[in-house]
Amino acid sequence: MKKLTIVLTAFFLVISMGLSAQDLNDAGKSYNKGLELTKENKPMEAIEEYRECAEIAGELGDVGEGLKTKAETQISSLYMKLGIDAYKAKGYDTAISLFLLSAEYSIAIGKPEVTAKADNYIATTYVAKGNGLYKEKKYEDAITSFTKALEYNPEFFKAYYGQAICYNKTEQTEELEAAIKKVIEFGGEDKTVEKAKRLGGTYFLNLSGTAIQKESYREAAMMAKKSIEYNYLNPTAYYYQALSCNNFESWDEAIKAAEFGLKTEQEDKSNMYFELGRAYEGKGELEKACKAYADVSGGPNVEAAKYQRNTVLKCN
Repeated sequence: MKKLTIVLTAFFLVISMGLSAQDLNDAGKSYNKGLELTKENKPMEAIEEYRECAEIAGELGDVGEGLKTKAETQISSLYMKLGIDAYKAKGYDTAISLFLLSAEYSIAIGKPEVTAKADNYIATTYVAKGNGLYKEKKYEDAITSFTKALEYNPEFFKAYYGQAICYNKTEQTEELEAAIKKVIEFGGEDKTVEKAKRLGGTYFLNLSGTAIQKESYREAAMMAKKSIEYNYLNPTAYYYQALSCNNFESWDEAIKAAEFGLKTEQEDKSNMYFELGRAYEGKGELEKACKAYADVSGGPNVEAAKYQRNTVLKCN
C-alpha cells in the first residue's frame, strides 16, 4: 500500500511538472509575440500578449515570477509611451488614464522610479489641461485641474502658477497670494517665478488704484506695499503709496515711498515730486517742500505746485 502511494505521488509530480513546463512555454510564447508586436508598433495588441503572459506565469508561483515581472514591465512601459503620444496629441484625459495604468503596473513590479515618472507626467498633463480650460475662461474647472496636478507632484510650481492666473481672474486675493508664494518657493531660477511676481505686483497695484478711487487710503497704501513686495521696480506702486500715505498724514512713509519712486521712475517724475512736496510740507520741512514743488514740471499738478510755492509757502 505504501509502495502504491509513493508511485502515485511520483506520477502526479511528473504530470504537474509537465504541465508547469508547458504553461511556462505558453507564457514565453505570449511574451515573444508581445515583443514582435511592439517592434511592429502595435502597442495595444502587444499589451494583450504581455497580459496573457503575466496571467499564465502568475499561476505558476515562483517558477513564473520572473517572466511575469518582465511582462508587466513591458506593459508599464507601453502605457507610458501611449500616454506621451496622447499628451502630444492634446488628448489629456486619455493620457492621464494611460499614465495611471503605467503607474499601476510599476507599483506591482516594485519600480518606484517609474511610478514617480508616471506621476510627473500626470501632473504635467493636468497642468496642460488646466491651461486649456483657462483659455476657454472656465476658471473654476481650470483651478480643479491645477489642484489635481498637485496631488501627483506637490512641488510643481507651474501648477501653482496656473492656480494664480485663475485666482487673478476670479479675484480670490488670499488664494492668489498663497499660490504665488508657492511658485517662488519651488520655482528656483525658472522664468515662471518672475511671471508670478509680476502677476502679484500688477494685481495688488490694481487693488491699490481701486482703493484710491474709493478714498480708502490706508487700504490703498497697504495694497501698494504688497505690490512693491512682488515688483519693487514699478514706480506707479511707489506713487500710489506716497499719495495714499499723504492722505492719512503718514508723512515719513510718504517721503520714503516718493524717494524710492524717484529712483525707479525713468520718465516724468513730476507726480512723484508733487507727493514728496506734500509730505515735506505736512511734516513742516518747508524748504525741502519748496524744492520738491519746484521740480514739478509737467502733468496735472503743475498749477497746484506753483500755488503751494507762491501762495501758501511763499518760497524764495
